[in-house]
Formats: sequence, C-alpha cells, structure tokens
Amino acid sequence: MADFVLKKHKDFVFALEEEPDKLYTIPALRSLDLEEIQALTKIDDEKNLVKKGNLLRDFILRHAPDLKDKNLAGMQFFDIYNAYALSNGKDLGESQASADS
Repeated sequence: MADFVLKKHKDFVFALEEEPDKLYTIPALRSLDLEEIQALTKIDDEKNLVKKGNLLRDFILRHAPDLKDKNLAGMQFFDIYNAYALSNGKDLGESQASADS
C-alpha cells in the first residue's frame, strides 16, 4: 500500500457568454511549473491596479491565447482570474475594484 498517492488536479475550464460552446482551459494551480507559481506571487503582491491587470492578463493569455482577439475589458480578466483562484481554493489577485463589482 502506498504511503502517498498524488492526485491529479482538475483544470479550470470556462467559457464566454457569447460563445458558450467554446471552452478555455487554465491548468490547475498545482499543475503549474514553479516559474508560473512565482509569476502568480508577483500578481498577488502587485499593488498597482494597472500593473496587476497586465500581469494577470498575460498569465491568462499564456494559457488561453484565443482570448486575445475577444476584446475583453481589463476587469473581465480580473473576473476570470478570481474565478480561477476560487476554483483552486485560493484567493489570488483579488482587487478592491473587482470586489466592488
């Protein structure tokens, strides 16, 4: 019997309201490499809303590049990122601006 069994973590899958059949996937937090975890830490630590938005936009587009052509507003990237964080049981990138909406 194994002393430890490593579970596969569920990826975060989402869609846009206008295209409910087109799915986008961001790997589960525990599936990311250490460089990406460090990038997420930078996002969490960033106090400037514009810089934070650009960092999380880059993170999302790295995994869902098709979103680049969808003309999403900055706060929509915060919405995706916060939903990703909640799906992973962590409060990543929460901003006061996104909390107020």
